[in-house]
Amino acid sequence: MQRRSALLTLVCLIATGCGAERAGHDNKSSTDVALAAAVRVEADGCRTKASIGGGSFVDEEEVLTVAHVVAGAKQVHVLLADGTRVVATVTAIDRKKDLAVLHVEREITPLPRGTMRPGATGSFVVYRDEQAVALMFEAMSYVDINAPSIDDEGSSLRRGYQITAEVEKGDSGSVLVSNGVATGVVFARSTTTGQKAWVVDITEADELLESAKETTVDVGECS
Repeated sequence: MQRRSALLTLVCLIATGCGAERAGHDNKSSTDVALAAAVRVEADGCRTKASIGGGSFVDEEEVLTVAHVVAGAKQVHVLLADGTRVVATVTAIDRKKDLAVLHVEREITPLPRGTMRPGATGSFVVYRDEQAVALMFEAMSYVDINAPSIDDEGSSLRRGYQITAEVEKGDSGSVLVSNGVATGVVFARSTTTGQKAWVVDITEADELLESAKETTVDVGECS
């Protein structure tokens, strides 16, 4: 897959405010599977109100989200598709790539993970007034993203996509689904151009998911 470089100089970490390769699925089925696997992440401990983000089950009892939502958290809950709010445990975190894995003891069918090409479309789930809403996106390009670190220690490189989508504060961590497979995780939006956001490629989470156990890890300081 061809890539080009992108330097993110004006991005907003959304929670803090500042064609898929599998055939046989269409955007409607992508929306259905996205809604079933999605959660809202609520992390307490850094501010007077919980830090809010998105996430989705991408493995058995494992939810993928972004690190800057749960960094420094004392307690984490997820709101499931059926409206149930349950405790989640941070079992792996990569503060450089801005990814985290949560262990959630619920039997939710996880999303299969796959790839997509520029021009692919699909959906991702966000929460509006605690209600899950599926929004559409289009992948504009596949890029090397040099994004600011959540620890304000320079920038870090990750592979991902520039997408066109309606992304708002609190949507960071939402997982893109195209043709029925999870392809990336929303982590930032443009502060200057509407309907532009950046997504880390789902493959960047492979090692993190493999290393995740059922025990809590140190989430470090608040971002």
